[in-house]
Amino acid sequence: MKTLSELKIASTKYRRQIWRYFATPKRISTFLEGYNKYELSTILLLSVQNPQDLCCLLGMPLHELQEIINNPGYSRYEIEKKKGGKREINAPDPLLKSVQRQLNYYLQAMYLCVRPDEVHGFVINEGERGEQCNIKENAANHTGKGYVLNVDLRDFFSNISGRQVLHLFLSELFNYNEEIATALALLTTYQGKLPTGAPTSPVISNLICLDMDAHLKEFTKENNLSYSRYADDLSFSSNELINAVQINQLRDVINQCGFAINEKKVRMTPANRKQTVTGIVVNEKVNIDRKLLKNIRAMAFDLRKNGVEAATRKHFDLKGIVDIKYKAMFMARLEGYINFVGQIRGRTDSVYLRLKNLTVTNNNYIVPSDVQIKEHQIDYYYKFNKNKDALNLAIIAYKEGDYRQARLNLDDFFYSNKYLSGEAEAVYNALIYLVEYRASKITG
Repeated sequence: MKTLSELKIASTKYRRQIWRYFATPKRISTFLEGYNKYELSTILLLSVQNPQDLCCLLGMPLHELQEIINNPGYSRYEIEKKKGGKREINAPDPLLKSVQRQLNYYLQAMYLCVRPDEVHGFVINEGERGEQCNIKENAANHTGKGYVLNVDLRDFFSNISGRQVLHLFLSELFNYNEEIATALALLTTYQGKLPTGAPTSPVISNLICLDMDAHLKEFTKENNLSYSRYADDLSFSSNELINAVQINQLRDVINQCGFAINEKKVRMTPANRKQTVTGIVVNEKVNIDRKLLKNIRAMAFDLRKNGVEAATRKHFDLKGIVDIKYKAMFMARLEGYINFVGQIRGRTDSVYLRLKNLTVTNNNYIVPSDVQIKEHQIDYYYKFNKNKDALNLAIIAYKEGDYRQARLNLDDFFYSNKYLSGEAEAVYNALIYLVEYRASKITG
């Protein structure tokens, strides 16, 4: 990737050519042939100078954009946290979400130019498919260390104020005038803060955190610590004890940057105990937690020995004849777990291959067609997970035959979740398959 300074120069020098390129993509100027799609998108974003430019960027007339800014539509609901309590979600209405989704693409492209190597959450890798950076990369920074310190930021999105977002767009990073900066801040905030549920909130949080990441990187370098951040999960490690003075200094750096530590989630772990970073064991190398691996093995061996009916009955604690949807859910969950093992340990790892072989060679279960089993899988998820998240909205759109909307909702889910693993990942992948399959039947 070219540097942001280089792209800023290009946004001024080739402003007319870049807008012409995006109006008619097939007619690219020779001046722009040396830029990839993310760099071109960044140049376009930085070349916005007035409301007309912003309307062209977002693909809508001025009066519609003004209406959205003046009357943003959000729906509020709560979802259960895994460890108790509830999380408030403010989800934008479809029109506002489509605008935020469009803006999110350009902001993600720009963030690639300035992303610190230590940051892994809510980030796309530079590539044709724009895949996310993963938790394995985040955890790999802390393997084989004497001490690992994990810190969570409190109320991450809601602690980022509308004023901070406005100052972000006015800063040297963007150099927008007050009119454009205000419009973008109003499009991406709600009730004076960053809303949990908006497609733009993850990337804006990363942009807001650039200052904190820089200060923490400097501090950790001076103190011989390793540092990584995955969204609001901060991890530090060292071969020497991270003492109370250093922890207080880290706390001060974080507070000075406008964030606060969740004191209940500060965890220091020595090498003689299980050290984890974003759920991955890092004592000697990145690895799966033994307890989880034991459960996966038990599921796989039960499937091989007793067949899918008995294994499903035991896993879900069911009685009597087991409905096919539970069988589908069991197989999908096991598949998700095994894929997670492959992601962390590698696709050539012997443990992964043995687990994969146990499910492939099982003769006690005739697997329904891919489409049938995946549709049972999403039906089960929708029935027992009533949260109005993007994954359930994608399921609804799929059932209604709106495959384009389903794909957009899946993109929202992808960018608004820190971790994609286990059941949610399996359902996400199943729905991707189904949407592409059904869409191909229409176009084919």
